[in-house]
Amino acid sequence: MAAEPQLSTGFASGARAPAALLTEAITMARAAIGQAEITAAIVLFSPPHLLLPREALRRARTELGCLQFVVGTFPGVFTQDGSALGSSACAVQLFAAPLGLAWAQSARSLAGTPFLLWDRPRVGPPHYGETCPGGAFGAVGSHISQWQGANGRPLPGGLCLQLVGPLQARSQASRGLRALTELLPVRRQQGALLLALERYSALPLLARNIPYALRQSRKLPLDRFVVVEVAEDEDMEPELLSITATDIGQSGLWLERPLRRGARAYLAVRDPELARRDTRLALDALAASDVVAETAWISSSVGRGAQFFGQQDDDLVLWKERFGALPVLGVYALGEFHPSSAGHTRLLRFSKVFTMMGAPRRPSAIG
Repeated sequence: MAAEPQLSTGFASGARAPAALLTEAITMARAAIGQAEITAAIVLFSPPHLLLPREALRRARTELGCLQFVVGTFPGVFTQDGSALGSSACAVQLFAAPLGLAWAQSARSLAGTPFLLWDRPRVGPPHYGETCPGGAFGAVGSHISQWQGANGRPLPGGLCLQLVGPLQARSQASRGLRALTELLPVRRQQGALLLALERYSALPLLARNIPYALRQSRKLPLDRFVVVEVAEDEDMEPELLSITATDIGQSGLWLERPLRRGARAYLAVRDPELARRDTRLALDALAASDVVAETAWISSSVGRGAQFFGQQDDDLVLWKERFGALPVLGVYALGEFHPSSAGHTRLLRFSKVFTMMGAPRRPSAIG
């Protein structure tokens, strides 16, 4: 007889009260995990302005008998069974013994080794990744809550997850970014208004480098273009800044914030075809990795949903073609945590980060 699964997910969406979505998602996840003892649950709601159903959450935790019950809200959520961005949905992952979930700050006092540690960044953007545990994955949302007993308090920030114990995690990122110019020094800006890179006025520089396919659009999709800031300290991760508006009178580009002193920058476009290619490469790397996957987490930018690709979220379509049977929990969020090969945590934007978790593969027998 096959062993009962130790992880399961549930998903519910539609124009219903959050409590009804929660009940359906938990029922689905509970049915998939069988009669095993539930040790923990992650519950994710979308969209962020949903009021958390406190009474329903307390009741669910009591019925499941969870020691750890983490609740978060994000712009969108998904599992392998469905996705929602900007509309009402609930995604749940349940953990069965011996796997578990623990708050990172209390991990040292645990008697046993949990499966996942969760934490939240203790600083604001763009430094989220600097205070996440090394090698963490997760996302920047609007609120994250830890529920204990009858009381829960929303805490702003993101959700950092870190794998511990005998299982291992492997992450790959899909950026889908096409450079439009070379790296240039920032010559002139007024606050968040970028006026010149090197000797070029910013707006004409962008206009000259718009890809042909986008020139045919009736309205320039400004949200597809970014300014990539490379700090004076080149060991820092380049940061992607949105272009919020154009200034025709001053031939400039309004950015979400001023570029830092001493930085250099280049213009880039978020390209759906390149994104598909990057996702295929990321999934190939995960398939060839040294872990036998048991579950996965996917962090997606809100800018990498169906609207970016045209009709559907092609990242998730490619994932399902490759790993459709694997339990997945994921979010659409405002930033994606990516564990680097050096063990650090980087904050990405406009990307998908795929993280697989499982036992190490056994070396092949020799001879």
